[in-house]
Amino acid sequence: MNYEVQIFTQPNCSSCAKVKGWFQENRISFIEKDIVNDPQANQEFGALNEKFVPITIIITDDKRYQVVGPNLKKIKTLVTTVGISGQSN
Repeated sequence: MNYEVQIFTQPNCSSCAKVKGWFQENRISFIEKDIVNDPQANQEFGALNEKFVPITIIITDDKRYQVVGPNLKKIKTLVTTVGISGQSN
């Protein structure tokens, strides 16, 4: 199954670090989108109509899932449901 994980972040965000750390610990690749230092990421963030980061988006072949905030319980459940497993580096 093809998937992509995107995490919208900003510098000095402890909640963002928590979410990124969980994905790193579980060896699940993700694309970080820094809304402060990357104008394209900021534009994409604006289109989400959300006010806070982190926002985790998981895109599969046929679905798109979004988790707002550092809700690791919801992220873990979603990763399991979608069938994403860690990758060895």
